[in-house]
Formats: sequence, structure tokens, C-alpha cells
Amino acid sequence: MFQRINLKKVFGVLVILMVLSLSLEIFINSSSTSDEVVSKIENSTQEVITINDNTLNDLRNEYNNNDIVGIIKIDNTSINEPFAQTTNNDYYLTHTLNKEYDKYGSIYMDYRIDLNDSKKILIFGHNSSIYNNDIVPFKELENYYEEDYYKNHKYITLILEQEIRHYEIFSVYVETSDFTYMNLNFNDEEDWYKHISKLKSKSLYNTNVEINSDDEILILQTCSNNKDYSSYDKKYLLIISRRV
Repeated sequence: MFQRINLKKVFGVLVILMVLSLSLEIFINSSSTSDEVVSKIENSTQEVITINDNTLNDLRNEYNNNDIVGIIKIDNTSINEPFAQTTNNDYYLTHTLNKEYDKYGSIYMDYRIDLNDSKKILIFGHNSSIYNNDIVPFKELENYYEEDYYKNHKYITLILEQEIRHYEIFSVYVETSDFTYMNLNFNDEEDWYKHISKLKSKSLYNTNVEINSDDEILILQTCSNNKDYSSYDKKYLLIISRRV
């Protein structure tokens, strides 16, 4: 004998199934569109861990050197190096972070820079036509002559005492005569904007990165070994980026 179907119960079950299906769809769509946000959160968490792990203090202890003020890193390159700052721009030109003499020196920051106040950071490192990236990490910067390389290595990271800063490269060129890129003092925002616009205009290729008067910038400098500049006494490859 057949049992009578309870239509109310059937209808109730159908409603529940529809609600569950709709909720699942919303969840899936929400999850897929929030991947970027999740990624950023994970990256931020990793950055906090990096700082809390006292990375810089460990390095200072390792090298017995309190001049170490940060780490410079470019993803997917060999550049992941501590950098120092002292009272002049000469010492680390010829000394390691262990404070031993070495003609290839260390990566170091301009002595005039105040990381809490300066709108421009200048970081220097040697280059070499003989030795590889293990000896002179900034040798790898010469890859930036190629626009395709730039497109895959657009960002620079500075790990500092209390924060991590990210920079986007907007100009790459070799300077042979105009060293005003070293200037740190500007009259006003307009003067500053003219300065960074000039730096952008000299780029070997168009990076399509917009700049404005509020930008803080980072300049990496090393000697150029490019044959196109071999006749110049001074030829500095500059990788110039804006904080993002």
C-alpha cells in the first residue's frame, strides 16, 4: 500500500536545498574574488613575522656590526643582502660588513639619509666585470638594461627595523655627467616633482609608472660595465623606484 506524500515536508526540503545551494554559490564566488585580498593578508602576516624574528638584530650579532640598518631584496634575483650606514660614504666602499678591508666593499646607504624623514634613499654597491653576483650582488642590476627583465623584476623590498617597505621601479638609466640625482634638499613640492620627473624622463625605456609630488623614492647605484658607456670616466647605472 502506498503512503500519502506529505507535500508540506517536500516543499520544506526543497526550500532548504535551494537556500543551501545559493549560499554555497555565494561562498564560492566570494572566495574566488577575494584571493588577492587573502594573498595580501598572508604576505602581511609573513612580513610581521619577519620583523618580530629580529632579523636585523641577528645580522648585527652575526657580523658584530651595529651599522647594519636594513636588508634589500629583489624577488627572483640573488639580491637579498644586508646594507649598512655609517658617518661617511667612503668606509663601506672598501670594507665588508665584518669591517675587514675588501676593495669590493659592501652594500651601504648614503650617510645623509634619515630613514624616518628623507623622501629619497640612496643605496650603493660595487659592480665587477670579473666576479659574479656572490662577490658583488649589485652586478645583477645590469640585467635591467633589458626591458623584458624589468617587466619581471619591477619591485624592490627594504626590510627595516620596524617596517617593510615596497618600491616600484619607474626609471632605469646610466648617468655619466649630471649627478644631481644625489641631491637631497629641495625648495618645495614643485621642486621635488621636477626632480623626480627629470629622473623618470631619462629612463632607457618607458615603465608606464605614474609619479607624483608625494612620492618617496629609492635609488640603487652601481658602476656600469655596459660597453656603450665604456668611453666615460664615470658611468653609474641607476635603478630608481617609488614607494608603494
